Amino acid sequence: MVSQSTPYISFANIIASYQEQYSNAGQSSQLDSSLNYEVVLDEEGGLISALMACLEETIRSKAPTNAISVEMDSEDHISEEEYKALLSEHRAWQLIRAVFSNRIPRSDPNFVPPSSERHLLENPYTSPEDLVQIMVIEDSELSLWATLLDHLQTRPLLTSPPPLEARHGYLPSTIRRARTKLPSSASSFISFDPDFTLRNPQLSLAGEDATYQHPFFETLFNLVRYGELESAIKVCEQGGEPWRGASLMGVRRWNMGGMVEGCEDGPMVGNQYKHLWKSSCLAIANNRNLLSSERQLYAALVSDLPNLLPACDTWEDQLWAHIQYRIEARLEQRRRHLGGFWQEELVGDREREEMVEENQGGLDEVFEKMNELGKPSIVQAMRDPYNISQQMILLERTSDLFYDFSNQILSLEQIIPPSVIAPLLRFFTHLTLILRSLNVSVPDDASNKIIEAYLRILEMEGQDRLVAMYAACLREGSGEESYARFLWSMDPSASKEARSEALLRAKKHNLDTSLIARETVRLSLEEVLAGTPKQLSAEPDIIPTTIGLTDRDVQLIRSVEWLTFLPETIEDALIRTNQLIRHFLCKGQCNAAQSLLLSLPSLVESVSSISSSTSHLLELDSYHRLFNIFNLHDQLADIVSQRPLPTASKLTFHAWQKDVQNGVDTLWTTTLGLVEQHWLELDASKPSKPELGEDENDRQVHLKIIRHIFIPDLVFRLHAALVHHAEMFPDMLQKALELASVVADENYRVFEGFLPVSMLSGDLDRSPSTQSINRLEAYLDKVREVALEALKISGSAFRVKTEV
Repeated sequence: MVSQSTPYISFANIIASYQEQYSNAGQSSQLDSSLNYEVVLDEEGGLISALMACLEETIRSKAPTNAISVEMDSEDHISEEEYKALLSEHRAWQLIRAVFSNRIPRSDPNFVPPSSERHLLENPYTSPEDLVQIMVIEDSELSLWATLLDHLQTRPLLTSPPPLEARHGYLPSTIRRARTKLPSSASSFISFDPDFTLRNPQLSLAGEDATYQHPFFETLFNLVRYGELESAIKVCEQGGEPWRGASLMGVRRWNMGGMVEGCEDGPMVGNQYKHLWKSSCLAIANNRNLLSSERQLYAALVSDLPNLLPACDTWEDQLWAHIQYRIEARLEQRRRHLGGFWQEELVGDREREEMVEENQGGLDEVFEKMNELGKPSIVQAMRDPYNISQQMILLERTSDLFYDFSNQILSLEQIIPPSVIAPLLRFFTHLTLILRSLNVSVPDDASNKIIEAYLRILEMEGQDRLVAMYAACLREGSGEESYARFLWSMDPSASKEARSEALLRAKKHNLDTSLIARETVRLSLEEVLAGTPKQLSAEPDIIPTTIGLTDRDVQLIRSVEWLTFLPETIEDALIRTNQLIRHFLCKGQCNAAQSLLLSLPSLVESVSSISSSTSHLLELDSYHRLFNIFNLHDQLADIVSQRPLPTASKLTFHAWQKDVQNGVDTLWTTTLGLVEQHWLELDASKPSKPELGEDENDRQVHLKIIRHIFIPDLVFRLHAALVHHAEMFPDMLQKALELASVVADENYRVFEGFLPVSMLSGDLDRSPSTQSINRLEAYLDKVREVALEALKISGSAFRVKTEV
């Protein structure tokens, strides 16, 4: 069973809590009800942030199995694959929050983006920094790119810059080496400016300084990659290279307060001559004499893709490089179109043309280029489901995402262990709920498949309480069907109280409990009832009520239980009970049929007020009468078994005889009452219930089969009881003869039940392999024996004289 600390329960509790507090429809038990977008997307206290916090707690409390930790037990370890999946899911939620925080406010009909062109007309001295902000807000695509870039420049959970040895001073080892070798002659003086190794190839850095260069540039690259420019400048200053920190500062756009109306005066910040700085960075990036890590650093500052992309080993790095490049190109293109007072600061014509040429297409083209790259790490990352999800959401192809994933679920379940696919299903299920709460369209059929697969995970993990919550999110009636399948799969030994609680739990989540109960029983009985005989071959052996039940029979009997918990399904319980009893009796299973009746003692009283169920009530009462006769036979057998000993008093023996006689008389009265009152010859039920599998023609056929099986059996049983006790009560022979008259009476047609199926006039279907014993001949043989005995006693084969 899943630990309480895992996201399964936590996710459900978080969403339920937010829905209860913030649902637009008031308190809601639906996990996908509409919410204000700020409630979902707020970075501090939003729903997605809460889900991310839950994942972070799980991630920090677990360790991948290949990690060495003596302080953690096995419950605190998960597989490396699961651990990476949690990190990927956390990152995916972060992007989803950022993307929809950008899109949803812009989709508001009242949203009016600013116009950079109008702004420049009104404020021609607007600084490049301020103008860029306006252009980003104005252009929806550029705005999304900027949002994506901000996301990509935030560090993923549990990541940090690469370690770098703390050093103070400029090239300490090289300077120390030079001092030890420097002669007193001033002519031997060596310059240690940043370019000295380039100007004089015979000079080089000392070993430690040379070794330090690569991690130093890698750290700077990493800090620039994640937008941590201040930290990069500080590292340069600590390493004795403040001039390099100054070169990094050139990336900042120029700005100065007080140049537009309404803005306060402020100092000049940023790079006013950025085009010159950029040209210098490009020269460094293309200088093959420099370390590749230094070239890549300056390529990152100016988005020089040819030199930058080789340094991008991850999916996010590649995406960051392409997006940063496109943003800069789009901004430069837009600024050149707008003009303005600071236009001369822009790049030259040749460079501009190259940028425009490269800047064709949007995110679609970016992902195509990444896919064509052929780099193994990127190719593998492009297949990662969490990366695919982010890509499709960025491209506004959410429907395709859900369809593609839902169509792969069955194959994934066959090749991927549940521990791996479960987090993925959890992610897609909650993505469905989040998008619905934001009123973003999600295809119902695809999302239903995903949620149903997640329900299977919850069932497998024993999270029964959560099943109804998520089943309620299935659309077009699928919620009821899915929850019914869950109830159908419950432990057969679950108590009646547990079943009732599980069914009624669905009502809390706005599911139709009556529909669920009906569907659960349909799943349980549909296949079984379809196998109820419609053709009678040899009469089945009648299984005594004292024989125990199989586990399968118990499950079938208890399946009707689901219909007894709700007043609106009581009539269904009556119909299903009769169907199942007919199934059992057509196969001679008296033990199972009687157990079903005994399990529903108050059903008749509950349904008696429903006039449309008259025929089914009469049918149920008919079964009660049948089993009452079987019980009378059992009671008579008990009385006979209590025969007094020969030493008992005459009074005791007489009382016992009287009990036997009363038992036989009661049998006589009840059995004759049943056969003379056309037992189970019922009018057709109107209307029939096709939704319950209740075909009236089939019902009438099954009732005739039951009559054909049990009417002769009851006659044989009564005849045997009369003959067996005739020595003690001679008048019982007379009753045996009278019973034969009842069997032969055309008014009652009891004799038809004794005939082989092949001799009937078409009331029953006849199986080609019918081999039925002619029970009428067998019964007539027994009647002949009684007639001979009567002839011996009283001289008449038709009447037995008894003492008065």
